[in-house]
Amino acid sequence: MRLLKYTEGWTRRHFLEQTAKGIMAAGVIAPLWEVIANTGKCEAAYPPELLSIEAYTKGKLKIGQEVNADNVDLVKDILSPGAYFEIKQDGRVVDLAPTTTDIGRLTPKPFLEATVRNKGVHIIGKDGNVWTKEGKPWIGGNPFPNPKTPQECLMANTLSWGKHDAFGGGIKEWDTNGPGDIQYTYEYYYVEWETVGRQVIEPKPYMPGHETQLRYFPLMVMAPEDQRGTAFLEIWAYDQHLFPQNYGYSPLLKRTRTFPVDQRFEPQLPGQVTFASEDWSTGDPLLTWGDFKLVGKGPLLTGASHCADLDQPNWIHKTCGGKTGQKYFRSRMELVPECYIIEMKPVKYPRAPISKKRIWYDARTLCPLTMTCFDRQGKVWHQYEGGFDYYERKAGMKWGEGVPDQFWAWTLCHAHDIESNRLQRFQIVQEVTGGYQTNVDNPQFFGDYCSMDSLRRLGR
Repeated sequence: MRLLKYTEGWTRRHFLEQTAKGIMAAGVIAPLWEVIANTGKCEAAYPPELLSIEAYTKGKLKIGQEVNADNVDLVKDILSPGAYFEIKQDGRVVDLAPTTTDIGRLTPKPFLEATVRNKGVHIIGKDGNVWTKEGKPWIGGNPFPNPKTPQECLMANTLSWGKHDAFGGGIKEWDTNGPGDIQYTYEYYYVEWETVGRQVIEPKPYMPGHETQLRYFPLMVMAPEDQRGTAFLEIWAYDQHLFPQNYGYSPLLKRTRTFPVDQRFEPQLPGQVTFASEDWSTGDPLLTWGDFKLVGKGPLLTGASHCADLDQPNWIHKTCGGKTGQKYFRSRMELVPECYIIEMKPVKYPRAPISKKRIWYDARTLCPLTMTCFDRQGKVWHQYEGGFDYYERKAGMKWGEGVPDQFWAWTLCHAHDIESNRLQRFQIVQEVTGGYQTNVDNPQFFGDYCSMDSLRRLGR
């Protein structure tokens, strides 16, 4: 008689055992990053049931099929709480896409190359920040691709949200009430500008004179007319104990103001439900949060790739759900074979309305896929769910001048207040009012946008 090593349910037991022991090692049948380093893909690290939704559901769901209220219970255990609620009770539907196994399509190429090149170079110092072994700031890539602690996992996202040296994104946003009526619409343009860990923009890896900083993050409202010219600018210190400098410009008063720390837990514009604290899931300096814990490992059904609609005018997504059919983006989800589920608490914010947040990180890239925030009573409150893709220009597509023909980026986000059932959905578009176009690693971004003088000049 031959005993089977991999019996039914063995992957679930594997993840439960690792979580109970606090083991962060990724990969099930082989170490994940050894496989990625050798092949650039992740197939050899996982069994078929974690690489195919059809295998996972034993043929009950297939690629191209939609997940709706009638069949969502088949995948309830691999959906976030918010996504399950939206599909089961609020009319959202999603289309199933194949699992992306090529790591080069899940993160920018320069960032991936830096991750491989700089593997083993970084440590977390006594002050809790990331340093090279020579005591210098982070030099690029994922500093801990195979994390051994929750803090190492979180640091990758904190150091670089978009994984580019610079990214300029045109955004359209629709804010709805519970039934799905659109109450507010916005267009804005934002920039992420990294001052350290740079791989593309010269000089690199550091911007001279800015080694004690991490990023500049300006955002400018382009529409509607009554909000046009409103602008915000965050300047982040490299030290993750320090709060960002946070400024705003009001075109009505034609003045600049400094925002207090408490306003990181307030919406920036009418109708929004998300906070500055929730940007990219970890919108605050990491060490103003604490009590980091690994609370789960396992597969997740979410929009890790296949989420761009580049053949649509201005890349606008179709909608679904709510009573109006306009509440959610009609997006695609795929089976992510392994996620770290990390929990954290706001230790430096005594008046924070959030008691804790839980973030699902793709174990292959440490990209945050979904975040759930809990209110002070411990109830699910906010969900922040992203969608991502590898943008590729094809014949006949409209494409901005100077925009790379291929790049990786986020595409859409659902920010959902589960308690009130209000939704803020927003997405990357090719161009917003004023002619501002989405672009990657443009060296002119800093001079054009990364100061309050620039934002006042651009405002009305």
